[in-house]
Amino acid sequence: MQTPIIKVTNLHKKFGDLHVLKGVDFTANKGDVIVIIGPSGTGKSTFLRCLNYLEVPSEGTIEIDGSIIGAGKHSEKELIEFRKHTAMVFQNYSVFRNKTVLENVMMPMVKVQKMNKAEAEAKALELIGQVGLEEKVNEYPSRLSGGQQQRVGIARAMAVNPSILLFDEPTSSLDPELVAGILDIIRRLAKEHNRTMLIVTHEMRFALDIADEVIFMDEGGIAERGTPEELIKNPKNERTRKFLEQTL
Repeated sequence: MQTPIIKVTNLHKKFGDLHVLKGVDFTANKGDVIVIIGPSGTGKSTFLRCLNYLEVPSEGTIEIDGSIIGAGKHSEKELIEFRKHTAMVFQNYSVFRNKTVLENVMMPMVKVQKMNKAEAEAKALELIGQVGLEEKVNEYPSRLSGGQQQRVGIARAMAVNPSILLFDEPTSSLDPELVAGILDIIRRLAKEHNRTMLIVTHEMRFALDIADEVIFMDEGGIAERGTPEELIKNPKNERTRKFLEQTL
């Protein structure tokens, strides 16, 4: 039996009186591509942010690739080690405006992994090529389209060679004509690298095409999960069914 690469137990997150995540239990195996869907405000992005401790859980434990961390029960050293297992691609790109494409992608390798600059540059150029920005290596983000900035974000996330890639609505800030290019890159990464991915998205056709499993989150918890065929085409939960009727 395969050991899960992610194991989440009784995860809660509160912002003051607002109880966003309400006891989430979750597992994923190595190489799984899991798409998370659900109405706005149901905790999807908060769940991803808790997985790499951009948000500190109020309660519960998270185990990723052998590293275990409990809510509020960790040292700074343990947190740094824990975060090495994941990288996140944000909906608003989160690129450094004062750095070129090459510098953006090199930064985590030099700063976090302490790689020498020559080696980091060689790897960065390879990753920039993989996302189709070879001709933009010396450009600054202000000279790039939204789709190109998101490609930089994906290359930078890949640079630290994470066990798990987290995508938080990676196409929501893009013009419609740019969405397909980003989804194609994510699709290719999933096939070529056998990397575990969790993707929050509203792109249902993409979910059908790429996901090993789809999770429907509602009211701070996982209401239903299954294969794309099971969940999207034949949902058992009434709330899942109503959401999909409005979305598809």
